[in-house]
Formats: sequence, C-alpha cells, structure tokens
Amino acid sequence: MSLNWTLSRIDDLVFFGVMTVADYLNDLASKYESSHVQVDVSGSKYSAADLLDGLSEPDKNRPVAIETGTAGCFIRDAESDQRLFQVVWSANREGWNIPNRDIKAHYYVTANFCLASLCGNVTTMLDSELIDSLPESVSPCKKCWDRKQVISEKATAAATDTKIVSVPLPSFIFSFSSVPPEVKRGLPVYESEIRGEKLERRDILVTRDGEQLKLSIDVLRAQHRAGLLAADLPVLVTTYRCETTYYCGEGTVGSVVAAWESAPLDNLDKQDVSRMIQEFSLPEYEVTSKAQYSDLKKLYARCDKYYRYIVYRDKDFKRLTKAATKDLILSLDEADSTWDSADGEKRFAEEVRKRHPELIRSEVEKKRKKEKEREAYLERELRRPLIETRNNLTNFPHKNMPIQIKDLGTITIRELKPKIRDGLVVPETLVRYREDAEWIELSEFLNDWMRRKATIKQIDYLKALQRQHGIVVDIPLDISREEISTRISALVPPRDA
Repeated sequence: MSLNWTLSRIDDLVFFGVMTVADYLNDLASKYESSHVQVDVSGSKYSAADLLDGLSEPDKNRPVAIETGTAGCFIRDAESDQRLFQVVWSANREGWNIPNRDIKAHYYVTANFCLASLCGNVTTMLDSELIDSLPESVSPCKKCWDRKQVISEKATAAATDTKIVSVPLPSFIFSFSSVPPEVKRGLPVYESEIRGEKLERRDILVTRDGEQLKLSIDVLRAQHRAGLLAADLPVLVTTYRCETTYYCGEGTVGSVVAAWESAPLDNLDKQDVSRMIQEFSLPEYEVTSKAQYSDLKKLYARCDKYYRYIVYRDKDFKRLTKAATKDLILSLDEADSTWDSADGEKRFAEEVRKRHPELIRSEVEKKRKKEKEREAYLERELRRPLIETRNNLTNFPHKNMPIQIKDLGTITIRELKPKIRDGLVVPETLVRYREDAEWIELSEFLNDWMRRKATIKQIDYLKALQRQHGIVVDIPLDISREEISTRISALVPPRDA
C-alpha cells in the first residue's frame, strides 16, 4: 500500500473547529513568519496579517471549517461550505520540533503534504511549530543531527530562497456568489443523486406504513433479501456534517440495494480483499462490488473472532490454525446458517472439541504447559533488571550528564549502553551522581531517577519563571519533583477566585 494513495483517501475529510476567520488568521500571524506561510485567495497570495487588516468586520467574524488532505489545506465558510482561501506553506520550511514529552527531538523538512524528519522515521503536520536551534536540555535524534550537518549548506541556501511572495493588501473583501445553496426535501444538497460507493457512510431513511426507519446499507440489503422490506418502499439518503443533515439522493429500496451491489471497489478495497483471503485461506471469491466486499468482511470478522476465542483459551486448547478455523465455520454455515446467532463462541468451542479432539489438552499437557510458563516467567524476572536498565537509559532525559562508576571513573549516561553491551557495566554496578552520595546499583539509581526526579519540562518552566522574576539560582538536575513543584508554586501568580 503506497503512502500517497492512502492519504489521498482523506481528500474529502473535513475537520471542523469552532473559530472565526479572524481567530484563524491571528493564530497564523502570531505563530509563523510570513515567509513560511501565506494564504491564497483566488490565485493571489497574502500574508495572514495583511489579509486580516483588509477584511471587513462581517468577514472577520465568519465561522470557518478547516479542510485538510493531499490537495492542500483550505479554509471554508462553516455555514455555506464555500472555500474562502487556501493555506500555503513554504517548500523551504524546516527546523527542529520540540516533542511534548521526554523523547529525542527531530529535524523536519517539508515533504509535500507533511513535515518529514531527516532520519526518515517520523512525520508531523505542516502547521507544527519549528525552531532553528534546540535548548541544551533537549536531546536531538542522532540521525537527524548528522544529516543536518551534511546538508547544512543546502539548508542555508534554501533559507534565502523563499517560494512564497508577500503581496501587500490595503483592503480586501471576500467575493463569492451569494446564491443560496440548493435544497431538496427541506435539506441542503450534499450529493444530488445516490452514490453507491459511499452508501456505507450514509444514513438511509426508509418509509414504511407511515413510519420512518433509519438503517445502514447492510441491514437494508439483508432485510430486503429476506423479504422484510418491499423493493418499492421510498428511501431518502442523508449525511450529517458540521451539525447539519444534508441530502444525498433518494430512490427506492430496490434502487438503493442495486446501487450498493453495483458499486465498484477501489484499489485499497482490492488489496484488503486479497489480504483477508490469504490470511484465512478463504475460497477465491469473486469480489467486485462494495456489497460483496462487505459480505467478505463479515465472514473474515467471524473467522477472526472464533480463532481468537480459541487462542485465548490456550490452557484448554492447543493451537488451532486459521485455515482450520475457516473450514469449521464454513462447514457449520453449510449445515445451519444460524448456528451462531446466540452464544456462538460456546457452540464453536463445542464443535472444536467434537471435531478436533487432538487439540484438547490433557491434564498432563496442562501441567507441562504450566511448568513451561513458570520457567519462562523466572527467566523474564532474571532479565528484568537488564531490560529496565536499558529502557531507562534510552528514555533518560539528560544523556550528557556525568555519573561516577565505581572502579571505572566518571562517564556520561550516553556512554553506559556500549559498556553494558561489552559487559563492562551491569545493572548491579555501583554508581552515584554526587561525590557525597552513597553508592547504589545502577538499575536502582535509574529507576529512582525516572520516578522521582524533575522532568525537562519542569526544569525549563522553573527557569523561565526565575528569569521573569530576576532570580539567578542554579537548578540541579537531580531536583525532586516535589521540590520543583513547590518552587514553581511559589513563583506562579495566584489565580483570581
């Protein structure tokens, strides 16, 4: 599955936020430089601040909705759903992004519809805030750091080559048609006719004997095939977006079911069909429509459900293969299509015992399995200190912090992992951070630090507060979370009651 194709699936997704044009433009102007982001109105580009200055008050107060996808980021009028302008990000935008938790920071560059890290492991949204240099308290990703050094000359050249041209705007008024939206059956029109390929995401209202039923397309089709819904019953198809119900076509039960059964599959659906068939060795069904695809997904879900039911009861059953699961389900379906309409898991387990007695564990096998699990548990417990130590070293916030190793001298936290791999340091090795501190085991030292010492965010916040109050006091790296919280509380201004 290609990334580009997958993201193109969300082209028509709309994410709504309760904000006005002025709110959105103010946010852009305050967070980003005009050379990094501008707005495109009918082919002309403006900075967020210039556009805001030129708008009338009614335009500034328009509620907006944000539409994102591979085609770009568009700002729509939340009431009329018309596009007002497009947000355009510079192709040369790059920088460090400080993570919101104690992990390494990555260096990002613009890559089409997202920001991609130089190491190639992480992506983030285009509107993420970037900075030129990292504070000392934040550790960088080593790959990002190395690759940034390699392409520093290219980055310097790119910084002087802005692909967005600022256009001064003395005044501006949004101009678009004021023709009211089309209305059918008392609803604004989203789709003028029924789209078979989208029926799975639509609400279907069926009128029968003066009563309106709201059904999904699968339920509608099943009830129609069972003779519960006549083909000539009227149907209204709607969708709910931005707190509004929209018209998406109308017809009859028969025409809606026909549209669903003739709707073609897209490429992702075809890949999913192939995956499901291969995973459970299902028959090579000819799946060409959305309706057939939906039927296959239901069969796959049942196979997966009963397979997992047996796997989770491994104390009583040995391993049941996925192919055997599928064969048993199809056999039961052939004998009685309603066999799992009630308490299907219990019935399936009974059939496994009946048809595959070799999969039932004897008391001796249960005892042997319990002994193996006990041995595996003891082995994990033996390895736990080493695993916890390595994990704590990975997540340790101060990689360049010196630490004293008994009989080895002083090294940095960053240098500990190679020495553990070489066998020179083990979790039981005695260490200390301060000269006057007692020697303790490395694993205990790291566990205590990760649980009790202040985080980088707390230290940076306290530093900022001290700068605001003109306080010049060093903050030790090993300050406890309780102590730093007390010092922060003393400097934070009290809230009004």
